[in-house]
Amino acid sequence: MARSARAYYDKAVYHITNRGNNKTPIFRQDEDKEMFLRLINKYKERFLFKLFGFVVMDNHVHLVIQATELYDISKIMHCINLSFSKRYGFKYDWSGHVWQGRFKSELIETEEYILNCLEYIHNNPVRAGMVDSAADYFWSSYRFYHNGGEGRFRGLVELDNFES
Repeated sequence: MARSARAYYDKAVYHITNRGNNKTPIFRQDEDKEMFLRLINKYKERFLFKLFGFVVMDNHVHLVIQATELYDISKIMHCINLSFSKRYGFKYDWSGHVWQGRFKSELIETEEYILNCLEYIHNNPVRAGMVDSAADYFWSSYRFYHNGGEGRFRGLVELDNFES
């Protein structure tokens, strides 16, 4: 049975979740997390989407993305995931699926919900017992927000309001 098409809305904001196949750690080294973020930046420039926040865990990723009227979220995520999978397969001599099925996307309709979603994803490493505080986890947008938009992820993460 064919899966149903994903609902898409112009300029919609989504909470995207994608997990390694069989919950396998796919970000084995910091270098893998860095590569994933570089790919996001590459496709952000190509597809002109906005990234409001992220966390890259060892076996999954959370993104808060606003698509554009030109490119839907499926096209954006397809390119990011395919590019990462190819690089991952080459680096680790991996065959088969890297990602566990289709990415999950949840529509975010209010600014308040974006803030709640960012709090949720930034605290993911804390809930996982990886760090004591969200500020201690390097691979999220938390520090970017905490430092007023300065730092390592400047240009990757958006600080402006989302367009509804």
